[in-house]
Amino acid sequence: MTSGDEPEAGAAAETESGETGAGLIHDEVAELRAKNDELEARLRTVSAAYRQKQDEIEGVKRRLEERAAIGEEIRRGEVVASLFEPVENLHRSLESAKGHSSEQGLRMVYGQFMGALHKLGLEEIPGVGAPFDPALHEAIATQPVPTEDQDGVVQAVFSAGYRIGKRLIRPARVVIGSYTSPVSE
Repeated sequence: MTSGDEPEAGAAAETESGETGAGLIHDEVAELRAKNDELEARLRTVSAAYRQKQDEIEGVKRRLEERAAIGEEIRRGEVVASLFEPVENLHRSLESAKGHSSEQGLRMVYGQFMGALHKLGLEEIPGVGAPFDPALHEAIATQPVPTEDQDGVVQAVFSAGYRIGKRLIRPARVVIGSYTSPVSE
């Protein structure tokens, strides 16, 4: 009956080896899952660090662009400031040439200069009718005004003021309205 014993022994060996094989497979799957989980965690960590570095790089780029824009604004302001006095002299010459034959030519040259300066970003400070702003205006005098709504409002401009962006090139020199309420009798 050894032949009868052999199949039983063989079946027992298969069952035993089957269980061992299934156990090994189960252990390998568990080990692979653990490795997979570990690798996924490392990938998330690396991805988060990468995103953080990308955000830092974007922040540096943004700050450099802002600094470059400020530098450009300063450079334009310096260029305009260096040309400003000759343009003002041209403006004074234009005022003194009123009624002369040279007035039209001076107006044309003055207009070209101002057009070029405006292309560089030059803006005129608001004048007559604008509320007085000590950051933009220099008060050279006050003038009595008949109504309260004109109090603190620019009434006349002695010399125009200019800025480039947020940088003030020259404040406007102005006369400000000053209201005094009438004395009741």
